[in-house]
Amino acid sequence: MRKPSRIIRTLYRRAAVFVRRSRRSLPAGFAMRQLFLRFYLTVVVCFLASALIIGGLYKHMIERINQHYLTDIFQTTISIVEDELGDLPQSIWHSEISRMRGKLPVPVEIEQLDAYTLSTPNRKALADGDIILLEDEDIYLHRIPDTQLIVVLGPVPYLNRLDNISWPDILGLLLMCAALGIPTWLWMRPFYHDLRSMIRQSRAMGSGDFKVRAELSENSPLSSLGSTFNRMAHDVEELTASRQQMIDAISHDLRTPLARMRYRLEALKAGAPAEAQTAGMERDLEQIDQLVEEWLTLRKLERSQMQLEIQPLEILPWLERQLSELSVGGNIIPLENTTGLRAPLVSADSYYLSRVLSNLISNAKRYGGGKIQVVLSWSDGVARLMVDDNGPGIPESERERLLQPFERLESSRNRNTGGYGLGLAIVAMVMRGHGGNLRIETSPMGGARALLFWPTTLKDANRL
Repeated sequence: MRKPSRIIRTLYRRAAVFVRRSRRSLPAGFAMRQLFLRFYLTVVVCFLASALIIGGLYKHMIERINQHYLTDIFQTTISIVEDELGDLPQSIWHSEISRMRGKLPVPVEIEQLDAYTLSTPNRKALADGDIILLEDEDIYLHRIPDTQLIVVLGPVPYLNRLDNISWPDILGLLLMCAALGIPTWLWMRPFYHDLRSMIRQSRAMGSGDFKVRAELSENSPLSSLGSTFNRMAHDVEELTASRQQMIDAISHDLRTPLARMRYRLEALKAGAPAEAQTAGMERDLEQIDQLVEEWLTLRKLERSQMQLEIQPLEILPWLERQLSELSVGGNIIPLENTTGLRAPLVSADSYYLSRVLSNLISNAKRYGGGKIQVVLSWSDGVARLMVDDNGPGIPESERERLLQPFERLESSRNRNTGGYGLGLAIVAMVMRGHGGNLRIETSPMGGARALLFWPTTLKDANRL
């Protein structure tokens, strides 16, 4: 009879061969069967391994208990046999043992000492009066004192059953393994259904359909994976649309300066004054350079490559310097400080904040009515920097759209006003890098208000 461990190894090898053959031979429509077989085989092997470990521990414990129990039985049996034979001549010992055999709990025989091939330790143990076990034959031996005879106890069938596993046991084990397949199948079925749906959606997205979404129920075990897939599909769709919009917008914006440059080249060939045409071409090149610079800045911000250096900044003198540089014709842009501090100190990246302010002031000059005001305020741990103008303002329905790249108001599409629709998008990204954002509101002056806000601890530099 084979050991349980050998049976388990045989079952595992045969199941593994079956799975490998199934993997090669089954068509794609039977992917569920392959998945089930792999998972089921893992469950069965784990179950058999657990049964083997637990069975081994149980067997070890039972053997220890039985060892003490059997030793007492054998010692009692040997004492009975020796007492019965002690007053009888050796010539009738065999017949007496035959008579006693039915009254004893184990089979008993009288044999010559040299009838068994014994090791030196076993011979010494017999000479000392001990009971020895011959494991291969499941018998116990004890030497009768002052003789060359031994009492043979066994074989003991119970010991043989402990070391072997019967076919009913194997059948029961196989039935339990088969029974594991039912809950395994029921548990895996929704997984496979949802996985198959996810595979279809992934292939559709790989074919260019970026509007596809995973349709999984909230109770699905793969609902979190479906949500992640949908977010990814949404991001890819937006990125693709944004890239196409960017290509269209850049192509459109480059067409005007390139057309002017071609016109100026034709004019030069026709003998037009070179100085005027050269100056115009330099302005066109500067316009192209500005567009490329803003586009590169936007791409850098979109890829999260912006490295902000947030440091304490004395905001009032910094604002005064910036507004002085951005003012035209000696008309300094007014600055209003409503923080209640004479020298407020904020945390910001001065380089990127100057680009933000420059963009907003340029927009106010370009589209406003001629008056600009900057207001600094702070409350509840949030700094607010507002740029107001007295222009026509921005309709509320258009404000969110204008924060996207290459978006303009219909009234500002005239290239005479300049701009490429990137300024507000860059401002919003820089402020998000500060942990804040940009919001467009209605100015008290009647025009548009660009509101910058970001979290910061406001301090008075004069008290540090």
